[in-house]
Amino acid sequence: MTDTQNTEPTRKRLITKPLWVDRMEAQIAAGISIHPNIISGAKLIIICPMLILALKQLKAILANPIVIITLFLLFCLLDYLDGTIALHRQLETAFGKLFDRLTDFPVLVAVSCFCIDILPIPLIATKLGLDLFLIIQHVMGYGNTENRIRTGINHTTLLALLIISQGWAPQFITNEFVIYLLGMNITFSAVIFFYNLGILQKRFIADAISCANLLCGIYSMIFAAKGRLDISLVFLMLGAAFDGFDGAAARKFGGTRWGVYSDDIADGVNYGIAPGVALFLTLGGIQGCIMGIFYSLFTISRLVYFTLNKADSDPNYFSGVPSTVGALVAICSLILFQDSQALLGLMIGIACIQMVSFDSYYRHLGRALAANRRFIFGIPVIIILLLSGGIFWNKEVPVAIILGISLVYGFIPTLINFKKVIAGKIE
Repeated sequence: MTDTQNTEPTRKRLITKPLWVDRMEAQIAAGISIHPNIISGAKLIIICPMLILALKQLKAILANPIVIITLFLLFCLLDYLDGTIALHRQLETAFGKLFDRLTDFPVLVAVSCFCIDILPIPLIATKLGLDLFLIIQHVMGYGNTENRIRTGINHTTLLALLIISQGWAPQFITNEFVIYLLGMNITFSAVIFFYNLGILQKRFIADAISCANLLCGIYSMIFAAKGRLDISLVFLMLGAAFDGFDGAAARKFGGTRWGVYSDDIADGVNYGIAPGVALFLTLGGIQGCIMGIFYSLFTISRLVYFTLNKADSDPNYFSGVPSTVGALVAICSLILFQDSQALLGLMIGIACIQMVSFDSYYRHLGRALAANRRFIFGIPVIIILLLSGGIFWNKEVPVAIILGISLVYGFIPTLINFKKVIAGKIE
């Protein structure tokens, strides 16, 4: 081991790497004899210039969406390999980590420059400035660059910037969506920045993530008001991810007295109020008002019951369908059936009844995934497939898949009970 590895403190992570992933990465590192700094250099000297030329469309052969996406994916692959090889072959050094971060920055700057006429300049400048400050913090010995959540968020934001700079998929990746995604990225980077300085204590991390969940609920309502229910659904699902992370952060790092309330408030806004507002704004009139209030009251009642009964409940199961699933059913049904109010009302009724069916027990999906971590690493693939369906076909395809999965999950306890009854009658 290097001196850097010996002196570097062990850091707790929200997501522990499964053993099978660690073994797979060790095999990859053992099969590649190239030094990680050479891979980082290839990123900087070869991939970055080619990607920039492709974005500027100076060469006809490069000015092709498939070529640009391929170069971007190759950039991400090399970024993954240099860190993996350095870690498993014990080649990590302070210079190597810094060089890896520095090779990422030119692509971000280049892509951001192509978005100057599209997105607010202060927002882009803040994003670039925070990333630069985090690099400076690392040079000064603060923080750690090996943060896969940060890397995933940064690459997602970079991909969104790349797509909007080229004008691809305007029906899905809009200016406003990228603006709010940048806002989320900036917030997360700011949390890391202040945590590295010691200003943000570990016990406040869960509260910060709950605030991100709350912001997702607010953004979901904003896009519903603009008639973009598909993007409203995306932020609802992003809020669900933050909802899972804040619980993991609270268990890892502890929390505050306010943390319990902040989580409940964020859930109420994201899964109760936001879908209710979307129903009212989309349907309008007395029908929209009644259906929106009806849904919000049932969801908030379910959240209150869950909070009051949390001490006596099994942490691995929910009493009644989780409000997250109810919100997914509501928004997906609104997208698919807004022209058929009878069918929409039926779906909202199903979601409400399932949420307050407290005698039905549902497996806690977050804990189930934590027990089978290999499925966590399959989630990005599922998300990519769903997004691809929305970009290359139409938004109804992934929405219908999400609705179908949510309904299957919601009816599982009922089907199990029917099976038991039928089996008892036969016996």
